[in-house]
Amino acid sequence: MSDKDKGMLSRLSLVPAGLRSKLVIVFSLMSVIPLMICVYITTNFVFPYIDMASSLGLVIAITIFIAILGFVVAKKMIEPIIELAIEAKIIAGGDFERSIEIKEEGEARDLALSLNSMSDTIRENLKELKSYGEKTREINLEIHKKVIVLSALLQIGNLISAGTDLKSVLDILVEKISLLDNGNPAGIMLIDSDRESMIPFSVINIDNTEAAKLPISLKRGLFARLRADVHDIVIDKNLNKEDEAIVSFKELYALKNCIIVPIVVCGKLEGVIFLGNSEDDFEYNKDEIELLHVFCKQAAIAVENDALIKKTEELEIKDELTQLYNAKFIKEYLEEEIKRGMIYQRPCAFILFNVDDFKLFCEKRGRVAGESALKAIAKLIKSELSPADKAGRFGDNEFALVLPERDKKEAKNIADELRQKIAELNILPSAKGGATFLTVSASLTENPIDGISGKELTDKAKSLLKQAKEEGKNIVKA
Repeated sequence: MSDKDKGMLSRLSLVPAGLRSKLVIVFSLMSVIPLMICVYITTNFVFPYIDMASSLGLVIAITIFIAILGFVVAKKMIEPIIELAIEAKIIAGGDFERSIEIKEEGEARDLALSLNSMSDTIRENLKELKSYGEKTREINLEIHKKVIVLSALLQIGNLISAGTDLKSVLDILVEKISLLDNGNPAGIMLIDSDRESMIPFSVINIDNTEAAKLPISLKRGLFARLRADVHDIVIDKNLNKEDEAIVSFKELYALKNCIIVPIVVCGKLEGVIFLGNSEDDFEYNKDEIELLHVFCKQAAIAVENDALIKKTEELEIKDELTQLYNAKFIKEYLEEEIKRGMIYQRPCAFILFNVDDFKLFCEKRGRVAGESALKAIAKLIKSELSPADKAGRFGDNEFALVLPERDKKEAKNIADELRQKIAELNILPSAKGGATFLTVSASLTENPIDGISGKELTDKAKSLLKQAKEEGKNIVKA
């Protein structure tokens, strides 16, 4: 036996028993054909007395029958294998939902069952991987939200510590809130000074821009409930009933779902934070509401800090740069002296100074030099006043004097004397011996000649000061 034949037999021996027997049958049937040819030759030449025609027909008929039978058996054996190969290729292409139909017993059935089992396992593994992927995505989203919250808290805390204005702080806060919900509409509303309505203070991603500017009454509607009972309002698919107030709010801001969380400062309602979207069949979860509460606390701190700053500014009476009284104090003091003067029939004069060409001076010498000049002028004015007189910084480069018990003539002398001394004041002398001089224009008014209120006196003084500037500066107008 040749090596080739041995190799053939060894490969056949690896084939399962059922398939091996079928292959043996096919090979045996196909081997009969040359055997019949040999029989035909033997019949004609070895046994010449046998009828050739009949034996040839018989041989051909038997040969055709055997060939057809071998083909059918081979086809029946090979077809399931081909079908399995096709199905396996489709499954390998990614269609793991496909299942191979099991038609008959034998090796093809076993192979089909194995492939089905493999695809089932792969399918289950893919589902598990998908589940893990979804869980991982949810965890990543939660981490992302936490990072946004932490970043926002740090940023807003820094802004509040730096004394940043309330509008800037709340704008950033609203931006961060919107990012928590993929850029959906968000906003902060604050109660107005009359505490009668809620004013949109900072909003983002609101389609109806006009609605974003409209105040919402606290006497009726959705926010009237918050005024009576401070609580969260959650509008989503779990809301049992939508009344007119809820429908009106949703239509105003073009929302289908919304969370409204109150901003409370010292136990009082000061505003609300809202976050909404237009998704169908939507439900807010507990974590989202809790995150809004964190931002609400930051907003409350910002609002309270702003109120304290304003209160502190109101309590302060001195200008930080010049150490003279500030404009608010001067106005209040002027009103008090006017009232006292009217009661006792005594005059009260008001003088307003304005540094000439101060803007040009700052452009040439710098803002620091300008501030130094203002300090020098303020120091001179303060040194020339009596205890009853009050001087203050009335504007960027303006100074005001309130002179109780002084009429226009006395006030004119004081104004002229100060004007001359300021003009002679050597401001910012240079190392080379050069001098820098500034002049001032002034105006003065008196109660009750020029007015019976502080506003009337200051308005008249500003008008006269404008005339002094137009007439050449460095003069006093009365």
